[in-house]
Amino acid sequence: MRIGQGFDVHAFGPGDYVTLGGVRIAHDHGLVAHSDGDVVIHALCDAMLGALALGDIGQHFPPGEEQWRNADSRTFLRRCAALVAQHGHALANADVTVVCERPRLAPHVERMREALAGELGCALDQVSVKATTSEKLGFTGRGEGIAASAVVLLQPRAVAAPVTGEDDAELHAFVQRVAAEVEADVAHPLSQGKVAAGSAARSREG
Repeated sequence: MRIGQGFDVHAFGPGDYVTLGGVRIAHDHGLVAHSDGDVVIHALCDAMLGALALGDIGQHFPPGEEQWRNADSRTFLRRCAALVAQHGHALANADVTVVCERPRLAPHVERMREALAGELGCALDQVSVKATTSEKLGFTGRGEGIAASAVVLLQPRAVAAPVTGEDDAELHAFVQRVAAEVEADVAHPLSQGKVAAGSAARSREG
């Protein structure tokens, strides 16, 4: 069994909706981000990658790359799910907490759970989404942005799953690239500091 945790924050900016857990929710602000700013999915991806010791979302989907501009974060989630399968694991359960004063998220929690379970290919009861406020404290309390944290538990599969679906070639290339990066880090541990420093500089901008 492997456990991972993730955390993400995005500030409010111009717009009339936010996207959380793959669900579009009307609001008087949007979220400032290179992609769609879905803090729920970003935190969940970081938790999955962390459980596999494969870095973070900024390392795999660099915000400096134009292909990820305004990207649907569900793409990130599907790719992280593919990595989990490729590395011989399956999701046991995921637990996500979203922190904000507004918008009110309680009416949308079940749709978020359904959307996430659908992308992950798991049962609804394997995904938990909770919403809370920070009692007017901190940046979330002042209505400056939204934060999310996630914890996942991965369980071993009997056999590592092959990549399947319409994006076979792209996913294979993605998995191979990640595997090569991990192998390079293992082979050259003294260079990890440079890799980590570069990753940290861009990881939270996704």
